[in-house]
This record gives sequence, C-alpha cells and structure tokens, in this order.
Amino acid sequence: MADSYAELARHYDLIMTSGYYDYDAYARELLTQIGDRKDVLELGVGTGLACERLLELAPDGLRLTGIDHTESMLAQARKRLGAPVRLVHQDIVNTAWASCFDVAYSVGGVWLWLRDYDGIHLGSHLLGDDENDKGLNNLAAALRPGGRLLLSVQQAHRPQTRPLPGGLIYTQEVHDDGNGRITKDYFGLRDDTVVAHQHSTYRVFPSKEADQLLARAGLTPSPGTGTYFRRHIRTSPARESAGRDAVE
Repeated sequence: MADSYAELARHYDLIMTSGYYDYDAYARELLTQIGDRKDVLELGVGTGLACERLLELAPDGLRLTGIDHTESMLAQARKRLGAPVRLVHQDIVNTAWASCFDVAYSVGGVWLWLRDYDGIHLGSHLLGDDENDKGLNNLAAALRPGGRLLLSVQQAHRPQTRPLPGGLIYTQEVHDDGNGRITKDYFGLRDDTVVAHQHSTYRVFPSKEADQLLARAGLTPSPGTGTYFRRHIRTSPARESAGRDAVE
C-alpha cells in the first residue's frame, strides 16, 4: 500500500474529532465485543484516536497492538499512546504472523463496511483482488481459532463540506470510477486556499462478493453484530503464507 494519508496527517485529528467519527460509541461497542479477550490488534491505527478511547474505557490487562502503513500517522500515535500500545509500521499485505490475537478491529482502516441505498458493501484500501485475498488471509492467520474480526460500519462516502474549529473548512469529493472503485479527495481549506489535500482510491465489493472474499480466508459471519461493527469469526485455518514472520 502507498503511504496514503501522509499529506492529511497534520490535520487528521481535527477532521476526525469534529463529527466524522463518534469514537466514544465505537470504543464502547468494541469493549462489548472484545469481552474478556486480551490480545487485540487494530488495523490502520492512524494517529491512535480509537485506540486511545478504548484504553481509557478498558479494564486492566488489555494488550493492544496497532499497525499502520503511514509513518507520519504513527509518529502522532506514539506521542498520544506511549508505552501501553505496541505500534508497528506495517502493511497487512506483505507481512503475516502466527496466530497471536484474540480480536482484530478496524475503524475505517484497511477494510470497512459501507451502507448504501442498495445494501451494504465492503470497502477496502487494497485495490487488487489478489491483495485483498492475501491481506485477509494474513489477518485470519494472525487470529487464534475462534478469534473475532470487527469491521466498522459507516454510511457510504458522499460529497460534503463542513466547518472545522480554527477557521478551517473540510471538503470531500467522491467519484465512482466504475469497475468497483471509487476515488475520494479530502481537502482542508483556509480562506479558499488548499492547505491539505489527500487523494485516495477504494475498492468496493458487493455484499455477496465480500462474504465470499472473507470466507476464502476462513472468516465466517457471526450473529451478534452491533450497531457500529460487523463481526466475523475465524472458524477454519487460513491458508499458510510463505515466509511467515512474527510482528516485531
């Protein structure tokens, strides 16, 4: 994956905490889904906003690891989270692990669910089918048997503009490129001058195709899905990946 959020990193927290996500609601549902499980992985930890709120609410003993492919975002996460969270600069496609996590979750990270007029779709920052297969296979291998994958659910991407604290304006433009891909441009504006711009492309899988993709990695839909997350369980062994390495 390219370092896809490097340009937006300086303004990311301001955008995300000004109404884009409800981190308190996400963290509370995550705690319910995690239960008494201890070893938890966040996919796409970003600047650590979701992880920070989860830590504030979680009981002692939760062992959190966060991975992200954008070093500028991880630098902010390290300042925010400190020693309690293990942070790793890593791409899910190119590194895999032995089974060591009870739960993996993503709040708009590598994968997420998008509710649209015609149902729910799986959004992915990975554009190729082979990348998604490999990434999910690596993820499933990192989960212990019976481990939970929790992917956040949000409304489908739509154009929007809204003010931010400090006089900034946030604008996003969304384009359907066809072939299961959408592009999204994020802008931070001050006095009509662009001070930050990020261009991202997403792969979008219809629900049936998404279920097949997850099933190939040994991840099965589970009853008990909540408001903010859909849950899958690792119910069969993921295919072995050559050259498997532990997270370092």
